[in-house]
Amino acid sequence: MDLELRHLRTICLLADTGSVTRAAAALSTSQPALTTQLQRIEREVGGPLFHRGRSGVRPTELGEFVLVRARSVLLSMDDLLHDITAHGASPSTLRVGGVGPLTLELSARMPEVFPHVPVHVRTEYSPKLVTDLVRAGRLDLGTTIDYVDRDLSTDGLLSWAMLSVEPLHVALWEDHPQADRPLIRLGDLAGSPWALTPPDGTGWPECFYLACQRAGFTPDVPYRLYDRSEIRDLIADHRAIAPCQPDFDTGPGVVIRPLEGAPIQLRHLLVWRRDSPIHQASDSIARLAREILRGPARSLDGDRSRPEPGADSDQALTDRCDGRVPGAFNG
Repeated sequence: MDLELRHLRTICLLADTGSVTRAAAALSTSQPALTTQLQRIEREVGGPLFHRGRSGVRPTELGEFVLVRARSVLLSMDDLLHDITAHGASPSTLRVGGVGPLTLELSARMPEVFPHVPVHVRTEYSPKLVTDLVRAGRLDLGTTIDYVDRDLSTDGLLSWAMLSVEPLHVALWEDHPQADRPLIRLGDLAGSPWALTPPDGTGWPECFYLACQRAGFTPDVPYRLYDRSEIRDLIADHRAIAPCQPDFDTGPGVVIRPLEGAPIQLRHLLVWRRDSPIHQASDSIARLAREILRGPARSLDGDRSRPEPGADSDQALTDRCDGRVPGAFNG
């Protein structure tokens, strides 16, 4: 077997994710298939490239040697592709992925920026996986999230655009003791059981626990569920309350209330590689995404004339940089 660029990208992705499972997900393949491919690569180079353990994988001495040279080769190839793109080549297909409804809405408007270019879409639960897929070149553009208390740092391949900041609310059963309040203090919910979604790799649910700690209590979390409809049913049955985005689908017996002082805030982000065709069009794409987030269907408080926090101009929300989201929103 001759080593190919895809093999080098696989090795680098394994090193970046530190996990065969996460790398397999990013490559849209199975864990056994990726393990078999790695074994073939290791036979080709003459030794093991990674130590394998319960905590994941880490490069061996030979692996470190190969990784340095593999990254150099891939960067050279990326430079070549970038130069070709700069000389007028257009993408044949755009691969857009992300978390939440913004992914689908933005993909539907991508022809405004790239006319006549087919758009392929995938959604994920984990924002970190979306970032990994973009970094690995499996997605051209990602819509993702993180949290205001989190300082997100990445490698120099990636660029980001901050789109908006959205405070999380709380979903309660309609006759909960706090449900009649238009604004609820997080500390007043200390005695209620909570239902949380699983960790997403970008600071959830750590930011929730931190907010509760600041409010003076440790939350009781007997339920950890992925499915929103199951969480909604728990709330309607008076068994739990849950932090949620303002557009959470309530249904009968469930109400949503804002939290006083917005103790947990979510950031909507775009991420792309600087060496992709997306880079030159990123300002236009970010503008479309902000229009979608400011649209009537995503109003935070029912007042459709009111913009998102900080949304007084596109420039005010443009926080694009190479390799880092600044800490200006970490207050």
